[in-house]
Amino acid sequence: MFLNNVPQVAIIILNYNGSDDTVACLESLQRISYPNYHIVVVDNASTDDSVSVLLNYLKSTGKAFTQVDCADKVPLQKEGESSFFTLIQSEVNGGYGHGNNIGILHGLNAGADYILVLNNDTEVEPNFLEPLVNSAEANSNIGIVSGKIYFYDQPDTIWFNGGQLGACNSKVTHFNFNEKDIGQPTQKEISFITGCMWLIPKKVFERVGYINETYFMYVEDVEFCKRVTLSGFKLVVIPESKIYHKVGGSTGGMLSEFSVYWRVRNMHRFVHDYVEKRGCRYLSYFRFNVIYLLNILKSLKFSLLSVYVKSLLSLRKG
Repeated sequence: MFLNNVPQVAIIILNYNGSDDTVACLESLQRISYPNYHIVVVDNASTDDSVSVLLNYLKSTGKAFTQVDCADKVPLQKEGESSFFTLIQSEVNGGYGHGNNIGILHGLNAGADYILVLNNDTEVEPNFLEPLVNSAEANSNIGIVSGKIYFYDQPDTIWFNGGQLGACNSKVTHFNFNEKDIGQPTQKEISFITGCMWLIPKKVFERVGYINETYFMYVEDVEFCKRVTLSGFKLVVIPESKIYHKVGGSTGGMLSEFSVYWRVRNMHRFVHDYVEKRGCRYLSYFRFNVIYLLNILKSLKFSLLSVYVKSLLSLRKG
């Protein structure tokens, strides 16, 4: 839906027990200069008081909002609704893909031309959205466009400036990671964009489908980017679009039991499904397992070894 020739963007924010970060993110989004957007907040069955905190916050803004109990997963927005916010309560915590897909479907049903998937632990510059939309409007081959992402607590230090998925070893790389921003150019060849921020045209979902919900958490952004590029779309980063990411903590870090289980499971599944050459597949398995197991041993968290094995066994069970 276009407003004075400006495409409509549905901004999807997923919350799980993180209402403080979500409110801060919403505060920054209300200051943006883009004129045609709607914010969809999906609460992924939080176990704390997130829903009441978010409801109280939305009421305090004085802006129109709609609350949806997500019994059927795909809440439909009625034609002509003009709420600035929509708050959707998922009945279950189905992970990153599940929660975001609820918001994506809602946004598309409401007439969005673009979906912006944005982590709740981010804050944005007021003019961050225009460069993304302008880029996508100018190039019909773009499947995902993102911006330059900085560490929130080090706002002059780059967290993400484009990324790469190793063609043979499946290594995921963030370009310019942890470098001070001195105007580094964005790499032209990008094969991975972090799910921290994606602007996606609606036609991509029609061709590629939605985020893979079976991954639950971690590697789902790698898998979605792979499907997008296999469908012939390009991945692009526009450095004029800037946001700040409060990195880490929400899932306990890379060496929590939760993180080990899902990272190990999903990376092995991704390699099995997408790395066709046998030698590259074995190299990918070897590189990932050696690095991850060494990190576990260095941490002296030996109980994680059983989690590692449990994760691999879960793949055999399908």
